[in-house]
Amino acid sequence: MTSPRSAEVPEYLEVTGRIDAELVVDIRSRITGYLTKVAFRDGQFVAKGDPLYEIDVRPYAAQLAAAAGTIDRLLGEERFLKVQVDRYEKLVAKGAASQQEFDSYNAKLDENEGSLAAARAQHEAARLNVEFCSIAAPITGQISRTQLQVGNLINQDTTSLATLVSIDPIFVYFNVDEPTFVRIMAHARTSGRGPGVGGGETVVDVGLVDDVGRTYPHRSRVDFLNNQVDTKTATITMRGRLANPYSADPAAPRPPLFRPGMFARVRLPLGDAVERLFVPEAAVGSNQDRKILWVVGADDTVSAREVTVGQKLGTWIAVAASDAARPLTAADRIVVRGLQRCREGKPVKPTAAAESALDVASFVVPERREPAVDAPDPQPPTAAAAAQPAPPAPPAAPVPSPAAEPLPAPGETPR
Repeated sequence: MTSPRSAEVPEYLEVTGRIDAELVVDIRSRITGYLTKVAFRDGQFVAKGDPLYEIDVRPYAAQLAAAAGTIDRLLGEERFLKVQVDRYEKLVAKGAASQQEFDSYNAKLDENEGSLAAARAQHEAARLNVEFCSIAAPITGQISRTQLQVGNLINQDTTSLATLVSIDPIFVYFNVDEPTFVRIMAHARTSGRGPGVGGGETVVDVGLVDDVGRTYPHRSRVDFLNNQVDTKTATITMRGRLANPYSADPAAPRPPLFRPGMFARVRLPLGDAVERLFVPEAAVGSNQDRKILWVVGADDTVSAREVTVGQKLGTWIAVAASDAARPLTAADRIVVRGLQRCREGKPVKPTAAAESALDVASFVVPERREPAVDAPDPQPPTAAAAAQPAPPAPPAAPVPSPAAEPLPAPGETPR
């Protein structure tokens, strides 16, 4: 047997989330042409502005030269027509030329101005096509494998060449059910702290699939709360921002930890810290749809106590008596082994369970984390910053695994 342990901890909601990139770009070409160069390795980290693809520029360079020639021709015509207009204006004033001839050259000059404007627009379009023959990275991040190799025909706005995603920072999305959301908002209205409340943002803890001990080692700041509840699932989407530093320096590479598409566990605080009682999870039994604890009385007889369970700390779980008239206290003695042989009012010979058998090492109260109010949003790394090696991350502390407890032999006294 053992006694409940008390700890002042906030209640948490543990949900499953997904990692997603802040920016996702589908690389496509704005022109049609044959691919002549792929300037990156599959999966490479690139900076904004780095060259990615080159398309055969010769047809578009010829169109640009033709457009420039058209402009030169029209400029020559413009100079001639201006001279003619000035000449006939003087001749008409002296009566040596007709007004009709003067009006004809004026109209031709106006027509030339329109043709020149159209030619300049065609020249700009041709210049853009030449520029579009070189495709550069629009954002900083990691690129996927290329879908086409040199020699393939690329169709304008149709052919997908690769996908580029931003890496640092990165987002974790998770959904909260409607009753929990109402509870969070009620607390935010009274405390002034919570999602969607300026200056008092919420910090959530994140763990990946390797976080078997539920230590949630990564910190994320909630920066988005959706504006409506999904009527199909009765949930609302929230988003946390995660720092995801990396180094692309070949001499000291350091890959990012988070990648878009990963699953994550998210621990969301639901309110202020309060005093709670925790018992080993193995001590909680079931009676149909009810959770019960077997409590050893002063006369060494056991009685069932219906409880409600809450959050977990390692292999310990928060409990509270369902009947307010029979509260659970830290002085009570709880049966942790031999629950199957416990009967209401049956006398027992209780013995204290060893701490090693109770996995006390996993009973760790989570640290209350608060975000810095004035902390600026992390910015994506520049090309120079991405090339600098980052300091190595400290090794993670080993997570103790709970020791397996054998069931008592027939006739053994519950402990």
